[in-house]
Amino acid sequence: MSNWYQKAKNKLNDYSFNDWDNFLPSLINKFNSHTNESLVQDIVIRALERKDEMEDAFILDHLLGELGLFPYIDQENSTIRDRIKHSLFTTPQDKEKTFHIRQAEVFHRIMNEQNVILSAPTSFGKSLIIEALVASNEFDNIVIVVPTIALIDELKKKLFSYRENYKVITQVTQQPSHRNIYIFTQERVLEYNNFSSIDFFIVDEFYKLAPTKKNDERCDRLNLAFRELYKKCKRFYMLGPKINGLVSGIEEELRCTFLKFDSYATVATNEHFYPLETTGKDADIDIERDQKLFQILENIGRNEQTVIYCKSPKRSSSLMCRILESGLLTPDGNNNDLAEWLSDNFHKNWTLVEGVKHGIAYHHAQLPRAVGALIVDLFNDSKINILICTSTLIEGVNTNAKNIVIYDDCITRRTKLDMFTFNNISGRSGRMFEHFVGNVFILGDRPKVELPFIDVPILTQSDNASESLLLHLGTEVKDEQNKSKVRKFYDQNILPLPLLLKHQGVPPNRLIDFANDLITNCGSWNKQMQWDSIYPTSEQLRHLSMIMFKYFNVSSMAGGTVRSEQQLFKKLIDIIKKVDDKDLINQDFVFWKKGNKNYNIDDAVQSVFNFKKNLVNYNLPKILYAISDIQEVIFSRFGYNHGDYKPFATSLEHFYLPAAINSLEEFGIPNQIAKKIINNVEFDDLENIDSVIESLSEHKKDSFSYLSNFEKLFVRKALSYM
Repeated sequence: MSNWYQKAKNKLNDYSFNDWDNFLPSLINKFNSHTNESLVQDIVIRALERKDEMEDAFILDHLLGELGLFPYIDQENSTIRDRIKHSLFTTPQDKEKTFHIRQAEVFHRIMNEQNVILSAPTSFGKSLIIEALVASNEFDNIVIVVPTIALIDELKKKLFSYRENYKVITQVTQQPSHRNIYIFTQERVLEYNNFSSIDFFIVDEFYKLAPTKKNDERCDRLNLAFRELYKKCKRFYMLGPKINGLVSGIEEELRCTFLKFDSYATVATNEHFYPLETTGKDADIDIERDQKLFQILENIGRNEQTVIYCKSPKRSSSLMCRILESGLLTPDGNNNDLAEWLSDNFHKNWTLVEGVKHGIAYHHAQLPRAVGALIVDLFNDSKINILICTSTLIEGVNTNAKNIVIYDDCITRRTKLDMFTFNNISGRSGRMFEHFVGNVFILGDRPKVELPFIDVPILTQSDNASESLLLHLGTEVKDEQNKSKVRKFYDQNILPLPLLLKHQGVPPNRLIDFANDLITNCGSWNKQMQWDSIYPTSEQLRHLSMIMFKYFNVSSMAGGTVRSEQQLFKKLIDIIKKVDDKDLINQDFVFWKKGNKNYNIDDAVQSVFNFKKNLVNYNLPKILYAISDIQEVIFSRFGYNHGDYKPFATSLEHFYLPAAINSLEEFGIPNQIAKKIINNVEFDDLENIDSVIESLSEHKKDSFSYLSNFEKLFVRKALSYM
């Protein structure tokens, strides 16, 4: 069979081949032999690229029908039988959209009240099922859990058309309506306090329930979010890429059906391997990688969309620099307005400025959200042809890429790319109705590791369950070994157990260590920690910076952008003073350039983005809430007055700006533009994003004369989804 497959593929790749009279009947014969349907399906999909050359193309349509690939059938020239089949598989949201047979199976199982965990190739069309479930109007309140903000943005846009039936909620400050679709990360599920009732929940990329390292905090939070949702609602759909299976016992525990459609593909993929002879450091191997990459890009040209996978933001930006220096790309004038805006608001020497002029950009989780979303849109509109990504984008958000280049064979600095991640990345090449055949270029060897079995440690209480996770299970912890892991938290009398549980985002050992030292230093620290105002003085902030740096491992967060308590103090002062990004980037560059001649503007940009997004907007507020509760407990215990850091934490989380400015960033309006709007439009309540969205919607027809034409594009696009 494989010999036949290779010959058939070679014929389709040979554009001088035209013997369709023999080719199509042989395809029918192979299908009827029932020996390897997945290979027949692959050839049928490849043949679609050349369907216009076939006089008897109805044979191909017939095979598509037999394989259940109904979306690809040409309805105008199909038989009555195929048209009847097509009508039976139309989606509830759009009579022009059709399920393929496996999508229909999943959808109807769920509608028949089965819980489904789906493992399928990236191009399967798993998200179409989500849209169909929403369109069915079966559920009043749906929660969709996604791993990234980028996926929140994509789903929000996709489901906006159902706004007449549902309120789409993506922020924890939004109030629910009668019927709601909540699109949250796991952190937001745990933070949200306004779930009235839940009728159905969905976990996208469910494989992230299994930890990939010790103390995987995001995995813990996803497990806790799943537990909270499952307590409220027993109906769910979980979806993800190809895996080997689930750890024993999970299906029975959840009373669900695990569906594994590994071989049911809707696009075909050509894999091209480029073995590397160089070994050693990345800097040495990159010389060989670049030679091969530049040749690949030259062969592809500018008429096809290409995504390049890199393992880190730093490598993404440095690779883009080298591609620009190679002379492969010439400016095309498509994105000059964006380049000018990036230059004005961040730095004129930021490589991304020059990149977008040449039709190339990079995307990673630390980019300002509105900028990242615009770059994805420009790529899908073919105004950017080459997109260099980390796994944050490539593992979730759909693009129209025909070509994927796996530049790095690692997930992180040390962890080699495994088969699971390889499949997830390579599956991003090709897209239904965009490209029937995609290309994956691998610089290095194909991974040999088996696909994983996915554990859900909150259910199995296996060795993968962290101390923090077991602590949240309380009396539900089963075996003695796990009970002994958490007994120390019950035996200690330094902090009450509810406080440890409340701050699930901070390791409990860190909370106890800090509280222990606070008891020792109670008298000497009280004056610096008992604030007279809701905001700290300079000395109080310096002391607080010491606590965060010493006890809560701040130096390991945000890519190591903070290396001392003094540096943390100085950076927080800048946030309090509302220093803009452009000045922060200049300050960072001047400071680090003195001691490192290789430090460049891209390093400074990345450092500022990392600090603001990972620390100021997320980790520091979480730590501050914990410190606030701990000092209240300890000082009260010993008869001292205590402070309240919660208002400071909230202000810091929003960069000392009205909450709406930070929230509008997620709706596609950058902070720099949101500030201008807020200075020119009267809002009733700048702390209430629902109120701000309502007011902005009423101004859709405004001229926004105080914005540049390019800035108006950001606003108009955002308003179209409000």
